[in-house]
Amino acid sequence: MKIQVLLVDDHPLVVDGIRAALRDHPEIEVAGQASSLSEARQLLSSIDSDVVLLDLRLPDGSGIDLLQEARDSVSGPAFLVLSSFLTDEYVSAAIALGASGFLLKTSPADEIVAAIKQTAEGGLAFTFEQIRASQRAAWAPLTEREHVILDGVLRGRSNDELTGDLGVSKKTVEAYLSRLFARYGVMTRTELAIHVEREQLLDLPVTARRTETDR
Repeated sequence: MKIQVLLVDDHPLVVDGIRAALRDHPEIEVAGQASSLSEARQLLSSIDSDVVLLDLRLPDGSGIDLLQEARDSVSGPAFLVLSSFLTDEYVSAAIALGASGFLLKTSPADEIVAAIKQTAEGGLAFTFEQIRASQRAAWAPLTEREHVILDGVLRGRSNDELTGDLGVSKKTVEAYLSRLFARYGVMTRTELAIHVEREQLLDLPVTARRTETDR
């Protein structure tokens, strides 16, 4: 019986390359493909699949939404995250959210095939280095307010501007920034912005916490 694979990626070159690589493996069949979050949800509800190759960056949302939704289901396909970014935070988030493996889009075809076969059988396709990096990152979701502040830092917003954006006191903004500096081991706004961009933190999911009521 063939391994049924779904491709969820909005980059035609990536999809075409994976399709071409899988044609040499008759035991694997591409059962469907989606280029958006909404299309992926329709595919998952209409096609029984074994493995989903999932891009995290989609035009109408994050592929992480699918991981979160799948985590709540009793059964379903294994998810292999397919990303352009190999960051500790991304890998840590993928593991925490129940993905079965993490692959770069530039991975050799034989690595992709091996990961598909391994996860279709219920195994995991994370490397030792990825697991170790994930433990170092110890990813935890940003709160909604932390996300807004980091987005503001990345866009060069001042503390006064962030105070107006959030409707909180300047002291509260400064407290959030101090905690974010400590959390990511940086000393300046520039270092924080570089870390946010390098780790693609704003693409990861957020959660609400009680501290969101701080003023």
